[in-house]
Amino acid sequence: MSTPTMPTPDQVLAMMRDKMGDTLPDWPGQLKDLAPDLLMSTAMLSHGSVQRPESTIPLKYRHLMAVSAALGRRQPACARSQALMARQAGATADEVMDAVRIARHLIAVGVLDAAAPIIRDLTEG
Repeated sequence: MSTPTMPTPDQVLAMMRDKMGDTLPDWPGQLKDLAPDLLMSTAMLSHGSVQRPESTIPLKYRHLMAVSAALGRRQPACARSQALMARQAGATADEVMDAVRIARHLIAVGVLDAAAPIIRDLTEG
């Protein structure tokens, strides 16, 4: 039985371009030559999370969760790429917009959580 070989940084970048098309940010191409180890480790993180073949969560839902997470981190390029891949995995436009709505809700609730001490001061004083 042969051991599978790891893809090269060029192959990883090509796979990323295939999946993300024009939504691929510039940094993977820049890392390919500048810090290929960082490109490779980032790709492995994706393979072990959103792209994990053994996941029990269907791929489109993993990408929709990633849309919400990226929006929550204020990463529009990542959110756009994840939305594209969610669509490629079968998500509808309405499902992508629901992921946006969920992110918006969680961000808004986060503001209220952060304001909790102020709210408490105003209601107690």
